[in-house]
Amino acid sequence: MADAAERESRGWVGWAQVGLLIIALAAGIYFARSPGVAPIGEDSIRSAEAPSVRVLRPEVGSHSLTVTLTGEVHARTLVALRPLASGRVVQVSPALRAGGTFKAGETLFVVDPEDTELRLERAQGMLAATRGRLRRHQDQGALDAAQYRERNPGAEVPPAVARLGQIERFEGRVQAAIADVKLAEMQLSETRFSLPFDGTVIAAPVSVGEVVSRATSVGTVFQTGRLETRAPIPVDDLAYLGDPRGRPATVLAGGQRFEAVVSQVSSVLAPRTRLSMLLLDFADAKGPPPGTFVRVALDGPAFDNAYLLPPEAHRADDSVWLVDDGKLLQETPRTLGRTDTGWIVASFDAREGVVLGAVPGERSGLAVKAVADGGER
Repeated sequence: MADAAERESRGWVGWAQVGLLIIALAAGIYFARSPGVAPIGEDSIRSAEAPSVRVLRPEVGSHSLTVTLTGEVHARTLVALRPLASGRVVQVSPALRAGGTFKAGETLFVVDPEDTELRLERAQGMLAATRGRLRRHQDQGALDAAQYRERNPGAEVPPAVARLGQIERFEGRVQAAIADVKLAEMQLSETRFSLPFDGTVIAAPVSVGEVVSRATSVGTVFQTGRLETRAPIPVDDLAYLGDPRGRPATVLAGGQRFEAVVSQVSSVLAPRTRLSMLLLDFADAKGPPPGTFVRVALDGPAFDNAYLLPPEAHRADDSVWLVDDGKLLQETPRTLGRTDTGWIVASFDAREGVVLGAVPGERSGLAVKAVADGGER
């Protein structure tokens, strides 16, 4: 009997435990469905996680590219200073130094003129003496001709009596003496060296006391205003510019800006670099010295019906993110070119705007909240 009672007691305990478990489950279900706790839906989760993104509504307009090149300044023509007279230098102009400038006709240096002055004086003396002898023959011939006519009325005066031979001979000597004087005067003028144009000195290693000759060069100059910039240009940039001749440009050198204009384009490509060459003339007579490396900027033709997007809109694959109905949409616009300030693309449907900056976890279809400049969209 005792064993039966013990088994009956254990059965009631097991049923009691099952009942308690059922009651606990029922209570959990009840509280889970309590009206005070709202169910968490997909829309609520999406709303809470949607990041804010800045967007830009680009404006359609005309935009152009700035082609930037590196070039070098050259003198169109370099002139070597070669003395026209030989001798010792006795005077040098302060302008005759590297970077110096001079005017047309200004004396740059003087070669000792003493020998030339003596030759001129001698030539002038010979001219005076020859003219005196010519005049004596002319006077004597006239006197002899007059006496001959008195003694021989109506007869023709013989050339020998009138001394025509001597007169012609000395007239020739006078002409030769005049030429000698002019030659000596020219040689004297050549002792004072000048040039017929305004110029700038590149180098002039000449000083007082130095002996120079016609065979020696005493410096190099170039004509003021005869400078040009030579700038290699890639074929693609040249194709964008079209025919650039006459197009204005800005030349930057040493912190200074110089206005220039494209004067010519090389007709062949450099064999190694496969680059063409632009030649630019300075608008002003003054420019950087030859040999100066410069940067050249040219504005190309404008692209119509285009957007200028800021760099922060660009993605690595030349695409942009748009906001379309609160979600991200990827678009790859047609690139027209790039500038220092932005990215020029053909216009397209920008929907609610172009996304600026990075978006965490960006992907097509991601729910976002678009915020434009100045407020929320």
